[in-house]
Amino acid sequence: MNKKINVPLPLNIGADELQLYQPYQQYELAPQKIRKLKNVFVGFSGFCLNSKGLIKECHHNYPQQHDYYLNEAGKYYLDAEEHPENLITLDNDQTYLAIHHPWFNYYHWICESIFRLWMVRHQLDKLVLVLPEYYKDADFIMGSIEPFKVKNLMFIANGKSLLVKNLCLPQIKPLCDSYNKKHLKQVSNFYRNYVLKEKRLTVQKIEKLYVSRELAGRRAVVNEAEILAVLKKYDFTIFHPEHYTFLKQVAIFSDVKYLIGTHGSGLTNLLFMRKGSALLELHKNQTNELNHPSPLFWYMAEALEINYYHQSCKTHGREDYFEGEYIIDAALFEKNLVLMLNGCNTH
Repeated sequence: MNKKINVPLPLNIGADELQLYQPYQQYELAPQKIRKLKNVFVGFSGFCLNSKGLIKECHHNYPQQHDYYLNEAGKYYLDAEEHPENLITLDNDQTYLAIHHPWFNYYHWICESIFRLWMVRHQLDKLVLVLPEYYKDADFIMGSIEPFKVKNLMFIANGKSLLVKNLCLPQIKPLCDSYNKKHLKQVSNFYRNYVLKEKRLTVQKIEKLYVSRELAGRRAVVNEAEILAVLKKYDFTIFHPEHYTFLKQVAIFSDVKYLIGTHGSGLTNLLFMRKGSALLELHKNQTNELNHPSPLFWYMAEALEINYYHQSCKTHGREDYFEGEYIIDAALFEKNLVLMLNGCNTH
């Protein structure tokens, strides 16, 4: 049975913006299963098929995207039929674990795949984790699984798919913008304890941090120089995630009390901040895909008991949720920044 989660409004919301948030103050959290399956086709990108078709636990529950899921799974299935050399048969008595998914980026790995791994953390000695070969070259992949001390790890050669006799399939969360509070806090503590107590990583202590997308290649802030001047005035550190390993980012964000950034994967490290800290998220006010801000980090902040502030920003160039650039009202930005630093609530 789905659980209803209620989310408070952003602390600095104005009356003219209520319609952007009030309709989305509640979401449903669906339970996630751990499936033990026989004779499963695991496509290279992570979608799974059996005699009944596409297995629902391997994909999100977005009906409008279901054709994409089927096409992605079918692509690898047909390839294996036409090119048998691209199919690896694992018919031994070992149980294999699949947690990856075609949406390969920082947020989806950390906030979805890692939580699938967390669900089976006590069974890992008896499982073989299978991952695409190119994952070996991604620091955030290898760094994030390091604390789990996975003993049995198999990399799938690029383009190859699997036919698995025994598969363990922890369910991906059906909706991206939903969070199991208990698991979120457990995973947050798990990583902080690993980097601070076991690894004893030494990093610069940063309490006020702004995540810059200068090096990201898209969704840049057109007037970032103007915004940086405001940030400097209040002693914020400008942070480029690309310059740090995953585990060092965990250590850094464990000390962050005030986080500012535009909507995107750079805010995923909110996961490693502590209860009572604060986030000011910068959203676009013009999109094609959505008529309201994405609730992804709003909901995540609520689950972690982190104070949430927001600001809507103009879009430059393409009016596109994923590609368009930002123009940030610097005066309003400073006002919201001060509200956050002072712990103010405007409603």
